[in-house]
Amino acid sequence: MSDFTIRSYKSADTSAVYEICLKTGNAGQDATHLFSDPLVLGHIYVGPYMEFEPRSVFILEDDQGPCGYIMGVLDSQTYYQWMHNEWLPKIRVDYKKPAGDPDSWNETEKITDLLFQPESQRLFPDFPAHLHIDLLSRAQGKGQGKLMMDRFIDHLRFNKIPGVHLELSLNNDRAFRFYCKYGLQELDRNNESIFMGFYL
Repeated sequence: MSDFTIRSYKSADTSAVYEICLKTGNAGQDATHLFSDPLVLGHIYVGPYMEFEPRSVFILEDDQGPCGYIMGVLDSQTYYQWMHNEWLPKIRVDYKKPAGDPDSWNETEKITDLLFQPESQRLFPDFPAHLHIDLLSRAQGKGQGKLMMDRFIDHLRFNKIPGVHLELSLNNDRAFRFYCKYGLQELDRNNESIFMGFYL
């Protein structure tokens, strides 16, 4: 039986966090086989958080090393402005914008395109913070997700944040059930995502 600990992020965790992002990037399942570039998914979904607000990143660890993370930002609007103005231009220099018919793009090309044309980000004024949480399979179903949420919520309360939101894939039923049980409410949905919020 593994013992799990939740601790603050340190810079030595960066490559492990990118790997966890990839191994959970297919609606919670391993996305390694979908990407010819193993870093591009992390450049969108984890890299900027670790650089912009490392104090809002927490690592789940067991005897094999990091096996999950919860991360986010206290102020989503400020974060998105920084991401568009500073993070993405720096990452784009190593990539070429995909060409041709978007319907024919593979997963790597679809995510690479987001470096050049980011999705319009939803803001919820009552829930200014947002978060992401991902756990490798060996850490799932063991109560760690709830403990990580507790840790992050405590962090937000300490910083006097009134509410937090998150986005999840419409296909991720397991995550949806988890968040509902935790007490999040559905705020909105579209044909790809569900947005949920939690008052602090």
